[in-house]
Amino acid sequence: MIVCILAPENSPSWGGVGAYVYNLAKNLPPDSEKHIVTINRNVFDSYDTLIKDENCYIHNILDVKKNDSFFYNSRFQFAVLKKIKGLHKKYNFDIIHSHSGHLPHLFSQYQNIAPLVTTVHATSAGMNLNIKQFKTEKSSTERYMDVFSKYIKFSEKISYKKSDQLLPVSKFTLEEINKLYNIDITRKSIVTPNATDIEMFKPEKINYSKETVITFVGRFYAIKGFNTYLSALSNIVKKGYKIKPYLVGRGNIEPINTYLKSNFSQYQIQNMAPYHEMPKIYNQSDIIIVPSLYDNCPAVVLEAMSSGKIVIASDAGGIPEIIQNEKNGLLFEKGNAIDLEQKIISVLEKTYDTTSIRKNARNTMIIDYQWKERTKQISQIYRNMIK
Repeated sequence: MIVCILAPENSPSWGGVGAYVYNLAKNLPPDSEKHIVTINRNVFDSYDTLIKDENCYIHNILDVKKNDSFFYNSRFQFAVLKKIKGLHKKYNFDIIHSHSGHLPHLFSQYQNIAPLVTTVHATSAGMNLNIKQFKTEKSSTERYMDVFSKYIKFSEKISYKKSDQLLPVSKFTLEEINKLYNIDITRKSIVTPNATDIEMFKPEKINYSKETVITFVGRFYAIKGFNTYLSALSNIVKKGYKIKPYLVGRGNIEPINTYLKSNFSQYQIQNMAPYHEMPKIYNQSDIIIVPSLYDNCPAVVLEAMSSGKIVIASDAGGIPEIIQNEKNGLLFEKGNAIDLEQKIISVLEKTYDTTSIRKNARNTMIIDYQWKERTKQISQIYRNMIK
């Protein structure tokens, strides 16, 4: 079986789609020949430096500037349109696997090269709806998304119609597409959640700070809710609790750094991190906060839970399908900094049985969210489509 994976993020450190592609390619059965069609961004942890599999081929079809976080998508679409037919002629792909949220196959899908499966990580309509609802300050990427929202939504609708098989990452995602795009994709959809590497992300005892380390991992975008995180932590400090904020991600860190300096005596901020360092980051944290205004099946939640951490996440999108409140993690109302503050204080004051929550979090990942099992499921979907 020869699989072509269209990967607009060329590193598992760049985002959720990048981590998905890396783990999928790494765990597909040995008899699968993998071709990752991607970009050259010159960042650490690119696929060609990480994947040491003689049955996996990396095709860098476009050079992208390091800080380009929006326009590279359309350039990659045209590069795929230009290159994919030649690659197919050379390698004879059985399946093309793409990703909604980037739409790298938008134009090439009309070439009818091979059956097309699309993993739906997010929808632009869902993101725009939630950003407008909370009216938070947008990043430049989110402003561009707003400007081109009609075009992106129209393109996504075409994508959902043209794909032979859709893999929404949560039940919420499936329902959202049917509702916001006014189409019924149920018959050709299989809800296929993201997964995690339970051997890479596992509990380890690491103590680096006397203060309670409360960590945010993700893009510094409005949709990720990091303002809710900062607001809640500021109130907790004012009440006399000793905590240390830790932010790991990418975006404009200068204003965030200024805010942290004026509100916290102890803090740490890191602009991205190599993928292999993420287990250490989780394990040196006490609490992981996922305050998204919109999300579907975030890798951060899965990785942190697999690491046996207390995860306090918003009730946005598909997150409640992963976290059972007060059993394997804690949920708070999205956008509600006061609710988040109260949940954090409850953990600090040991109101909850945190030992049990950590154990249940790890067990949830072992039972339902292992990449080895998820790739078996996806591989079978490929085979069914080829038949």
